[in-house]
Formats: sequence, structure tokens, C-alpha cells
Amino acid sequence: MAIFAIHYTYADDISEMLTIRPEHREWLTGQPGLLVAGMYQDGIDEVSEAEPTEQEPVNAALIVYSAESLEEVTAAFDQDPYWLGGHILRRVVRRWDPPLGPWVADATQSPA
Repeated sequence: MAIFAIHYTYADDISEMLTIRPEHREWLTGQPGLLVAGMYQDGIDEVSEAEPTEQEPVNAALIVYSAESLEEVTAAFDQDPYWLGGHILRRVVRRWDPPLGPWVADATQSPA
């Protein structure tokens, strides 16, 4: 199994999106590969060494997911109620092979 980082960017006004949040969360918690998910918190200090953080989207989320392939992840997340409802402005899915931590299958095989 591979690990994937999925980054969602939402519109600035999320009030309509929040009306289907329970449906989205029920769908998400039913996904067998879900490791962790959540929106970035408003008002929490951010640090950026290169660019001002006001250039980043205000409303965004990170999901960490385990699956066999990128195609499996995108097929699954095409069924997310937020995606189907057009509430996700941008979705980035990247394979992520963390060299350390609880999700590492075999740290001795890590390239980092």
C-alpha cells in the first residue's frame, strides 16, 4: 500500500458547503484507506520562510490516505460529496512516502 496526501482548496465562502458537511464526513469516515483528515484551522499562526502566507488559500484541507494506486485514490475521491457538489476548487493528490513515523511500512527501505 502507498500513502497519498490529498490537498483540497475550497472557495472563500464555505457556507453552502457546510450544509453538506455531515454527508461529506460520513462518506469520508467510510473510506477504508483514510488515515487522517481535516481543514486547516483559521486563526492559527502560520510560518513561511519563503512566501507570505496570505498568498495561501483561506479554506483548505489535508487528507492522508492509503491505497494501491493514484487511480484508486482519484476514483474514490471523485465520489466525495464536496467534489460532486462543486465545492472543491482545486484537488491535488500526490504519492507521499514518509520515511519516518507510524505509516512507514519498512523504514529500512526508505530513500530519505
